[in-house]
Amino acid sequence: MITKIKRRINTYRSIKHKGFKLPITRTNQGLNDNENYLNSSKEQIDHLVSLNLINKTSNILDFGSGQGRLVNGLKFADIKIKEYTGVDTDLNSIKWCKRFLSSYGKNFKFIHLPAFNARYNKSADGLQEIPVDNDKFDLVFLNSVFSHMMSNDVAFYLKEFNRILSKNGAVYLTAFTEENVPNVEENPINYLNETNKNGSLHRVRFEVNYFNDMIKKAGLKTELYLHQHIERSKQSVYVLRKSIPPLK
Repeated sequence: MITKIKRRINTYRSIKHKGFKLPITRTNQGLNDNENYLNSSKEQIDHLVSLNLINKTSNILDFGSGQGRLVNGLKFADIKIKEYTGVDTDLNSIKWCKRFLSSYGKNFKFIHLPAFNARYNKSADGLQEIPVDNDKFDLVFLNSVFSHMMSNDVAFYLKEFNRILSKNGAVYLTAFTEENVPNVEENPINYLNETNKNGSLHRVRFEVNYFNDMIKKAGLKTELYLHQHIERSKQSVYVLRKSIPPLK
């Protein structure tokens, strides 16, 4: 109860660091230090730029946007884009973003998606389609989102990404993927030295071929795969493109 009250209070508070508005209570694991918080996002922004996935005409969907870490990264890196839409199932995070980050510009929007997740939104009922138009986004970005979802949820949202991507759009996602492990496993014991004491869906790991098959069934194809590319979390990076309409 105390934790819930604390989070509710912090929905209405922020701190400033180098002129940026940052959350006090953070949903991003291991990023309590303000400098690390900003730099972790800038590193991914720099990677997106190096892969030519983002520019001043980009329309970006940040799926699992949390408390707007990517937004602050865009500002910190001084990257101009056309439009940003942040989507998250955690209502408190969306409230915080609307209160403190909407001032960054009218092209920054935040949407609450009341979908079920055993870690972040237990009170919801089932999965929800993303409330945006078809063929709209040049980039769908998700960092450490599929690491907190089981197979059915991942398959559902991969198909949603196919629907909302523009013709030449891309998905940039991170996930725990390894060879020669069970197809999907919630909180695998001793994986990456984790003690498995962090609750439901803390770390979901996929067998890489199994994960690739879900991508294919969603009508997407892998353009780039970097195993354990994210140094902080050891998550792998995928860049996906449209291939065919999702298989029914």
